[in-house]
Amino acid sequence: MRYSDFEKVMTSARMNRYLLACGGNTRKAMTLYRKNLQLTQELFTLISCFEIALRNAIDAQMVPVLGADWLRDAAQPGGVFDNPGCRQTKGNIIAKAKFRD
Repeated sequence: MRYSDFEKVMTSARMNRYLLACGGNTRKAMTLYRKNLQLTQELFTLISCFEIALRNAIDAQMVPVLGADWLRDAAQPGGVFDNPGCRQTKGNIIAKAKFRD
């Protein structure tokens, strides 16, 4: 692919930092961009696995203390997430959480 076509798709604003890092070499800039995408994919996989492990570890600690419905209870009126500072968290829990039934 020609750099001009690549730049149209990715935008010149995005590609400028890669072009600068490669001393104006367009081929190297495209390669660097692709390498960055590959690295991002690898990191996203690791972060996703870490998030699942962390959520499972939190749940394992909370269930014995607060019961199996601790997250649902926390989002209910009077629960720990029922305050102005946690409005978005409470909304996410209610809308997206998968509860045991």
